[in-house]
Amino acid sequence: MTAADGLAFARRGYEGAATAWAEGAELVYGPLADALLARAPDLAGQLVLDVGAGTGAVSRRLVAAGAHAVAVDASWPMLAHRASSRPPAVVGDISRLPLMDGVVDGAAAAFVLNHLADPVAALVEMRRAVRLGGFIVASVFAIADPPAAKAAIDDALATAGWEAPEWYRFLKSVDGQLGSAATMRHAAQAADLEHIDVVEEPVRTGLTDARYIVRYRLSQPPRARFVAELSEKARRRVVDECVARVAELDEAFDPNVVLLAGARLTSPLRNLGPHSGPSRRT
Repeated sequence: MTAADGLAFARRGYEGAATAWAEGAELVYGPLADALLARAPDLAGQLVLDVGAGTGAVSRRLVAAGAHAVAVDASWPMLAHRASSRPPAVVGDISRLPLMDGVVDGAAAAFVLNHLADPVAALVEMRRAVRLGGFIVASVFAIADPPAAKAAIDDALATAGWEAPEWYRFLKSVDGQLGSAATMRHAAQAADLEHIDVVEEPVRTGLTDARYIVRYRLSQPPRARFVAELSEKARRRVVDECVARVAELDEAFDPNVVLLAGARLTSPLRNLGPHSGPSRRT
């Protein structure tokens, strides 16, 4: 499967997922959005692009901080979720943003770069859209020490017959290119960002109740469809098993996250060629 095929396939995987995502996945992605925007400068009055906006966890926080948000996502149904109460939005590809050069004050990309075969190209494109002096912040999950609850839930689902769909396997095959502070820094350097600051740290989500951790995990499209297709009895049995396994762990759901903050201070780009992955330049 090519990168383009994989992303097109993944886009279809998110169709019909908006409500479940907003009510379940955002239990985690909301606090993670807070951690991401804490890396940004003062947002009041700034025009900020929310790249890979989904159902709007980052956009809502931008607005609450006094920013003017514009959302971009490859999935129209995700952007359409409660659209009347959300900032302006446009369907678009992060690798070919539908924006002129230097038209926004900043850009935020929460957990989207890790889905790309060429995350450097996406950072280059975000840099292009940001004005001189503007900022870029991005986040991905760290490879190291993933929450044990993720594996516990997936193991319970697999026992019930779940298999990861092909589009999700594609996303996981490119996941991890930026899964450490070092690889994220290399990618930011390759994209000619400046004032680069990268941290890798656990983020407190406030989730300690096994039921809510399971709700978060099962609301994500590769799992939500499987659970939804089960009979009510089977669905209750699977959910109960997931909750029991997570409860045995007795730990808060505080995932390790890689957080990038950078800026566009110069023009034009020094690196104009195609990128196949993070640069090794130091």
